Amino acid sequence: MKTILSIILFLSFTTSSVVKKRVLPYGIVISKADLIVEGKISDVSHFVYEYEFEVTDFVKGKSENKITVDMWKEWTCDKRIKRPKVDQRLILFLTKNQNNEYEIINGSTGELFITENDSIKTFTYYDNFPKLDELKKGIKLFQESFEFYGEMYGYGKDRFFKRLKSESEIKKLEKENEFFKSTVDGIQYYEIK
Repeated sequence: MKTILSIILFLSFTTSSVVKKRVLPYGIVISKADLIVEGKISDVSHFVYEYEFEVTDFVKGKSENKITVDMWKEWTCDKRIKRPKVDQRLILFLTKNQNNEYEIINGSTGELFITENDSIKTFTYYDNFPKLDELKKGIKLFQESFEFYGEMYGYGKDRFFKRLKSESEIKKLEKENEFFKSTVDGIQYYEIK
């Protein structure tokens, strides 16, 4: 029995589990969001794991100017780069759950931090985001150009993007906005109709 216990302890200290977050392409996140907003945290409740958010700009959808957002649960592969605090500026990609509450889509993918100089910081792509205005413009361009069909976390041929503009119009927009271009590049492995 001591031998088995020793082996288990040895293996638990010498092996490592590789766990990786399933990062959704921003094309899916944008399409599936009920609400995409810019604003700042006005109150944080760590007890119920939510924060009150004061919206300063609606990028997609409409709601009240103050909304309550359920925080996503951090785990090994998906941690916040900063703890939520009052006056923290964010871009949020939100969906409504069965209780009619707003939730952040795909953890850190849907919670983007805005710095003092309007740079965007996030856990997954820390330095690869454009400034705030270009990001918001790219999101709007993508909404006008593509629509996603299927389950957010599904697999298979039942998930596809429908092109709402011609290929030549999309190529022109890719030259105008880097975030739009990277978002279109991110959906290249999906069927586009």
